[in-house]
Amino acid sequence: MRRVIVALIVVIAVASLAGSGFAQTQDENLSDGRGFGIGMQVGLPVGGLVSARYWLNPSIAIEGIVFAWGEASDYFGVVSGRVLYKLSDTPTVDFYIASGATFPFSRYGQDPVLFSAAGGIEFNFAFAKNLAWNVEFGGTMSSTGNLTMALGTGIHFYF
Repeated sequence: MRRVIVALIVVIAVASLAGSGFAQTQDENLSDGRGFGIGMQVGLPVGGLVSARYWLNPSIAIEGIVFAWGEASDYFGVVSGRVLYKLSDTPTVDFYIASGATFPFSRYGQDPVLFSAAGGIEFNFAFAKNLAWNVEFGGTMSSTGNLTMALGTGIHFYF
């Protein structure tokens, strides 16, 4: 319960910082003109770490996420590919849906592929226009039929 309260306080604080009161002009859309971005995207249960996003147009983006750990004789990791579709584009907060697949790998092999769908909220900051933070909630289904709730968060710097 304590973690939920702390998480809510963090989300409210970030949302208030991203509010239009901090924008240089109220009509300025902080996510206009986004193209390539690189950052960190982590999620449960699929993992992830290094992320690259590219907005093909104002509504559609592609994203690749990779995480690897270990040494030559004992390694594991994941590679993910996703498509994002922006549902709402406001001056400081954008809402989107994302869907894709995650391919776990290890020296042992036979890891199930994970398919995911999530809704996301991306917060843009007037004091750092190239920086965006996101939170995602959704679900994951493995190639073996297991269903799991998916949670994720990330931060990206857009060039």
